[in-house]
Amino acid sequence: LEHVVESDDAPAIAEGEGVPAPAYRHMRRVHSRDGESYCVVSIYIAAAVFDLAPARFRRELAIPLLLDLPGVVVGRARQTLDIAAADVDVARSLGIPVNAPIAEVRRLFVTPDETVLYVAEASYRGDYIHLEMDLLRGLEPQ
Repeated sequence: LEHVVESDDAPAIAEGEGVPAPAYRHMRRVHSRDGESYCVVSIYIAAAVFDLAPARFRRELAIPLLLDLPGVVVGRARQTLDIAAADVDVARSLGIPVNAPIAEVRRLFVTPDETVLYVAEASYRGDYIHLEMDLLRGLEPQ
């Protein structure tokens, strides 16, 4: 986990995703394993939540910490995944060629009253993606 940049930028929140919090803390990080960068991610955390544990948010993975904080209630959480091509910035951050395949992942956590607590926009190297599903689970006759 390598902390890259921090700001007060707010995430783009589409209609129907929830209501923006009054303020956010933004961190852009590059994750690596065995010296190889595999993910660049922009994380937006509602400022009131970030301020509960700023040092921990700066050094720990955000989702487990978010779910562990007392008083923070997540009403719903969603993740989407799209296959795309690396732009210049992502390619540079991940050490891959421009237009190399990547997975773009967006995660959104919202409180029961629809306030958007957390947004992450991550780009993963295509060669680090493995998706597995049990296609028969849940299909048994009732």
